[in-house]
Amino acid sequence: MSSMLQRLFNSRPSAIGVEIGTSTIKVVALRPGAPPILQHAVMAPTPIGSMRDGLVIEPQAVANELRGLLAQHGITARYAVTAVPNQSAVTRNIMVPRMDRKDLQEAIKWEAERYLPYPIDEVNLDFDLQDDPSTIPEDGQMEAVIAASPSEAVARQVEVLRLAGLEPTVVDLKSFSALRALRGNLLGKHLTKQTLIGNNYTEANEIALVLEMGASSSVISLVRGDRILMIRNISVAADDFTTALQKAFDLDFSAAEEVKLNYATATTPSDAGTTDHGQVNLSQTREQYSPARVFEVIRPVLGDLVTEVRRSLDFYRVQSGDVVIDRTYIAGGGAKLRGLAPAISNQLGFRVEVGSPWLTVQTEGANVDTGYLQSNAPEFTVPLGLALRGVLHG
Repeated sequence: MSSMLQRLFNSRPSAIGVEIGTSTIKVVALRPGAPPILQHAVMAPTPIGSMRDGLVIEPQAVANELRGLLAQHGITARYAVTAVPNQSAVTRNIMVPRMDRKDLQEAIKWEAERYLPYPIDEVNLDFDLQDDPSTIPEDGQMEAVIAASPSEAVARQVEVLRLAGLEPTVVDLKSFSALRALRGNLLGKHLTKQTLIGNNYTEANEIALVLEMGASSSVISLVRGDRILMIRNISVAADDFTTALQKAFDLDFSAAEEVKLNYATATTPSDAGTTDHGQVNLSQTREQYSPARVFEVIRPVLGDLVTEVRRSLDFYRVQSGDVVIDRTYIAGGGAKLRGLAPAISNQLGFRVEVGSPWLTVQTEGANVDTGYLQSNAPEFTVPLGLALRGVLHG
């Protein structure tokens, strides 16, 4: 999990994490340490019209916004780690014959070609072994996770960083970054005290599901400890809730987003109460946007989301047999929807929590308000994972 990435450049130390999303650009800067020390966690709106299907189509506009964000907060880093959009990422668990690592690169390339929707010569491809070859019989099979992205998607991310005055060191996948950031949730009990803050953990033999919901794309990861069992893109994302409100109330997108943030709850209003993100303040609502009415609008989208989670689990069961989910974490900007964790938990019947990305970093003394860190924690999961890649695995 921690080593699986798109190794496209020679890595250099102390790189910041930069996530270029459909709705926001987010930057996390860490200082190396045990644990790493948070310096900055900042974001700015992505310029309107600069993205399409998760890809940057106006690189100069995005670069200008990123450069301004760095200058505003006094971030002077030279190097950066970023990630390709989920829509452009392909991951797959495959089995390969036991062989030396030096022979694997070519073998993986030919095996991966069977699973990629793009020509093999038009992608950047990487892999990570899940098994130690020394523990596999001579005639046995090893499991590997392959990851690929069209070269064009990678090139666009690189272009933005360079236009903003940054040198890219690694182009990662958001799914791997989210798992890295949530390591304190997934493996907390088994990390050293130096690298873990807090006590929220999953046993190493438990299976955890991580749902990372961005504005325009989402991805489900299934893991057992450090082992990746499945990663799957799904079609429901945070903007789908906003679009439903936009159509129902005849609003522009930004106004619908405000309605979602101020009035929406994923649980029935009578059950909403106090959630992970605070209490519904009914005194501030207008009749037009009452929680009950807003809930009826977003309920079909919630149903689609739960259906996608079920389909992903069914897909895994068909491939690998039955699986029992011990815990589920949600992350990304979409996880800020009030009541989403209990709503998913109620429908699927297993424990669901909002992930806590700050568990494995030291936040005291950061140039960020503590309340801001906590309220926006889900949104910073991916950029924190990118920043951790920049300081821990350089």
